[in-house]
Amino acid sequence: MKFINLKTRTEENATLFPSVLCVGNFDGVHIGHRQLVEEVRKQVPALKKAYPNIVSGAWFFDSTSYKHAPEIYTLDEKLDAFESLGLDYAVIADCGGVKYMSAEAVVARIVRKECQCVFAVCGENFRFGSKAAGSASDLARLMQGNADIVTLLTDEEKIVSSTYIRELLSNGDIENANRLLDSRYSLTAPIVHGKALGRTLGLPTINQFSEDKNLILKSGIYCTVCTIDGQKYYGVTNVGIRPTVNDSEIKNIETHIIDYSGDCYGKLVKVEFVSRLRDEIKFTSLDELKSQILSDISNTKKYFKI
Repeated sequence: MKFINLKTRTEENATLFPSVLCVGNFDGVHIGHRQLVEEVRKQVPALKKAYPNIVSGAWFFDSTSYKHAPEIYTLDEKLDAFESLGLDYAVIADCGGVKYMSAEAVVARIVRKECQCVFAVCGENFRFGSKAAGSASDLARLMQGNADIVTLLTDEEKIVSSTYIRELLSNGDIENANRLLDSRYSLTAPIVHGKALGRTLGLPTINQFSEDKNLILKSGIYCTVCTIDGQKYYGVTNVGIRPTVNDSEIKNIETHIIDYSGDCYGKLVKVEFVSRLRDEIKFTSLDELKSQILSDISNTKKYFKI
């Protein structure tokens, strides 16, 4: 079990402090998860008199300890989200041990004893313990009523979930995915050297690769916002295999940053995906490719009204 102080990003012994925790998987920290966090923050002042040192936190499993679908957020992105929402701690549990424990043991030994949790918040579909036998109502019962079960949000009759958001991303529906995430889906990764083809076309690009994030996004051309050294720029980003100039099936992330002329090789650049312009196309010539890129830049400027 790791207790991460969200302000200092250091591991601490949080068992000294009573806590109010929201519990779940929290991939993406979407608007449904944010409801849980808001409920946690409401409970803290009410319990302050009884527990002067009370802290707030989110309890979730270490994704490296179990098989799972590609994650929407990396761990760092998840911690950033929780910090921005005003929580004090992230409590990261090892799934390996918990998945063999009864619901009663998970609550008694981990939630109450190790985490010193005095009030828990979860969604109504929360499952835990051996064979996921524990339910949200079991959590409330084992917490002796010191728990709140939050009703699931729906969007056009679909339950707002990480699974649904992955589906939107894989279909290229970035605007609805961002709306449900209440933030922009993004990639933060260092700039690596590419083939410099963009520069020969007079349209230099940056290339990125991340070992930490398996980009779920459907291949295509996107309007993006890029952050370099704290400064924001608009960009046109290709996600895919670049069929005109590449014979590889490995997905690339390549961005032309509009009105940027600096050297950013080796720097960490955050690319936020805002809107999808079109599918990837294989062109018959580099002149045809350049013409389309210029059109993409023009359409991106229109989208951002620049």
